[in-house]
Amino acid sequence: MPIVSSEGVRLAVDVHGRGEPVTLVGHGLTGNRTDLAVLAPFIPGTKVMFDFRGHGDSERPRPGSYSMDAFAADIDNVAAAFGATRLVGVSLGGGATLRLLHRKPDRFERLVFVFPARLEESGSVRAKFLRLADLLETRPLPEVADAVVAEEEAEGSFAEQPGARDLRMLAVLAMNSDGIPHAIRETLDDPPLRDPDGLARVTAPALVIGQEGDPIHRAEVARELAETLPNAELVLYPDRFALIREIPSLTRRIAEFLQG
Repeated sequence: MPIVSSEGVRLAVDVHGRGEPVTLVGHGLTGNRTDLAVLAPFIPGTKVMFDFRGHGDSERPRPGSYSMDAFAADIDNVAAAFGATRLVGVSLGGGATLRLLHRKPDRFERLVFVFPARLEESGSVRAKFLRLADLLETRPLPEVADAVVAEEEAEGSFAEQPGARDLRMLAVLAMNSDGIPHAIRETLDDPPLRDPDGLARVTAPALVIGQEGDPIHRAEVARELAETLPNAELVLYPDRFALIREIPSLTRRIAEFLQG
């Protein structure tokens, strides 16, 4: 497994495929590089999947090292190590990329933002993430998984989604209980975009993908991002069931976009 150093923090990386283009894939907050491995066969060329600091198999730096600028540095350093010219950023992966683009607007040739989010603006979502951080710090992972799944089951999160409960359980069991609490607390008040006008210099074609009804990745955030980026296209699904039904066509669309 390749290792890339980002500001002295060792990051775990997987590389799939070969040739051009080279696409970096950044996962979401609390996740890891395997969350998005299912995308690898559908993305052309070389796909670079990595774990952000404090996530997955990457190193867990000291508290105070998990700002959005730090995650942006992870994106920049892994991309540089493999010559990535394309980027697929999911949630945190997209947010860290936006922070990077403020400093380096021409960093990537093509950009895909999947479920962009602004967690600091939602009190209920913020509280949910902070509860997760508390659980990870005080209870073993199997108990954390039981508590999270029970809460989300009561909210109806798994209705009409066969296997979703088991997948969520596995996702929690794979969380890095040492690094993720710090990542949560240090990014909730550190939004990716303090000055959206700064994105006016980003001329790379961008594809923004969102979904109505998602309390964490709100549709209006996707709309605003697509309107702010000078050369962006918005794909917005009416609900998660429509998104699930359209996954085959969506993956083809992403692949064609990245190849362009």
